[in-house]
Amino acid sequence: MYLTEEQISEITNMAELFFSIDEIAANAECNADELREEIQCKHGPGYNAYVSGWMRGEIPLRKAIATAAANGSNPAQQMMINLIHNASIDRL
Repeated sequence: MYLTEEQISEITNMAELFFSIDEIAANAECNADELREEIQCKHGPGYNAYVSGWMRGEIPLRKAIATAAANGSNPAQQMMINLIHNASIDRL
């Protein structure tokens, strides 16, 4: 799939805010099915832009959860335990 630099930037920015693939594609004026396929195949500029944006959005959220957990928030502690479990080496 060919994407312009402007489309790649838009995909990254919108993924950072967790918009759906259909919403991102509509706003970036690209084909939603092609973007979805590229993301599912985990290859190409659309995938890289989407994952980069997603991570830029998720990192501060995880930091906030970790801070809340360290300050004694039981729900945040459970969320951290779930994150640890989901990311454990055994699950690779």
